[in-house]
Amino acid sequence: MAGIPDPKPTLRVLDAGTVSALRSQCLWHGIASAMSPGDAPVLSFCRPAEPYVSIGFHRAIEEIDRKACRRLGLPILRRQIGGGPVYIDRDQLFFQITVPVDSAPARVDRLYRDYLSPAVRAFRRLGVDARLRGSNDIAVGNRRLSGTGAGRIGDAVTVVGNVIFRFEHRVMIEILALPSEAMRRECCRLMRTHVSTLGAEGADRTTFARAREELTRAYGEALGSVVQTESATEAEERAIAGWEETLSTSSWLWGPRSGRWFGPRGGRQVKICAGVWVFAAHRGDLGVQMSVVDGRLERVWIHGAELNGEAERLGGALEGALAEPAAVEKRLAPFCETGRRLAELVAPGLTLH
Repeated sequence: MAGIPDPKPTLRVLDAGTVSALRSQCLWHGIASAMSPGDAPVLSFCRPAEPYVSIGFHRAIEEIDRKACRRLGLPILRRQIGGGPVYIDRDQLFFQITVPVDSAPARVDRLYRDYLSPAVRAFRRLGVDARLRGSNDIAVGNRRLSGTGAGRIGDAVTVVGNVIFRFEHRVMIEILALPSEAMRRECCRLMRTHVSTLGAEGADRTTFARAREELTRAYGEALGSVVQTESATEAEERAIAGWEETLSTSSWLWGPRSGRWFGPRGGRQVKICAGVWVFAAHRGDLGVQMSVVDGRLERVWIHGAELNGEAERLGGALEGALAEPAAVEKRLAPFCETGRRLAELVAPGLTLH
């Protein structure tokens, strides 16, 4: 007599709907904290009722222009997982897949591939030609369509992402602490080019309900699970409430790097999406700002009191160069000592930190 087959595993789905800014972060923190080994995976959804700014655990609060946030009425929340400052509002649907740590891949690249591939499938069903770009960008071509992140909380690993229906590029740039208006303009230019939305990609009729439906279907298929819509358990609610207290404290907001400058060797670097960033640095009388796009220096500005007309020639020599020290040094070799100094200044910004 054949044995009774094992029942299919369950995927718990928790749709919190529209919640406060604080709860939109604490929801998945709490779900992860309450998870034990052997528990069913949880797919959770939420939308914030009001806009706010979120920053990753190990990033310096000095990356954020707090005066601009106060002027715009934007609270700042520090999340447990990594990544830089991001602007969040009700035009973004957040999804989080949380699994016991012992069932998640140990390698970060595999973690992202395994748990973002279902989201990519859902985006494609919504009518956009989405792909994984880099390790964890969901993109259409070289335009990021979803911001993602991952981290361990307690005995669980959570991979988070968002569906961007519309996006305030200008506000995102305004909340960043940047050394110059020139850098702000360049970050804004690249963000408008490389950060997209469902509407901009032709899926403007997609509803929040449809996006949730496709994400739920895709994750249920990928995990081979029976989908079960539930409310948070008592243990999860207690954990969520605990995180609401933690994230509301000033010590948590300031974080482990408060009072320290950010960026490589004192420079300022802003990631726009996978393969695209802006870097600015200054040492003595020499300064540089440059944009890196898909492995090459796309735009370069050099400034220095004693450079006169040489600044334009230095910038022109670097534009189009591979973002590699050897390639930069070769381009700058004809400029002798000034070229050597500039190569040293540029070097930290050739890779994303």
